[in-house]
Amino acid sequence: MKTFVWSFIVFAVTLTLIFAIIFAPSYLKSQQEKRDKSIGCLQYRQMFELSQESHIINPAGKKWVRESMAAQGLMKKYKCTPIETRIRIN
Repeated sequence: MKTFVWSFIVFAVTLTLIFAIIFAPSYLKSQQEKRDKSIGCLQYRQMFELSQESHIINPAGKKWVRESMAAQGLMKKYKCTPIETRIRIN
């Protein structure tokens, strides 16, 4: 009886791990896509683009730095996918 119980537990754990390996990545990807379509992520993308435009206009100014920091805050708050920068900032 004891062997049967342990065999069942091992089987159940193995089955759970297999399902997690198969279904977790697609589930997590769909959840990220939902977050990226949210209003918060839309605000992040708009703020990011605004900071990029401000940097092009005045690279020595502080406006683009504030906008960039605000965009980073929105990205972290809403867990958005980061956007690649078009401008190299040294």
